[in-house]
Amino acid sequence: MKDLSRKEGVTVFMTLMAGWQLLLSRYTGQEDVTVGTPVMGRRMGETEALIGFFVNTLVLLTRFSRGTSFRELLKQVREITLDAYAHQDIPFESWWKNFSRSVN
Repeated sequence: MKDLSRKEGVTVFMTLMAGWQLLLSRYTGQEDVTVGTPVMGRRMGETEALIGFFVNTLVLLTRFSRGTSFRELLKQVREITLDAYAHQDIPFESWWKNFSRSVN
């Protein structure tokens, strides 16, 4: 797992997430698989000394298409995960409200 992750330029978490989403896609027959994952919310120096539970949920949506190789899937999961990390300061509740409005 470590060797594959290193070779493909992804983390072990990303490799495991790709495998989990692939399994979910095949099991459910869905082309779009969404998985929520917790992330620590203490990136700003001002919050480091505060006491409390600062966890946010990141939503990782992967789209599967026929013929996609696992290496291509890893690249997609890498991009999605890095993008989610870049926006991790947005509370899940705010993201969900905007997402649900755009779908309806």
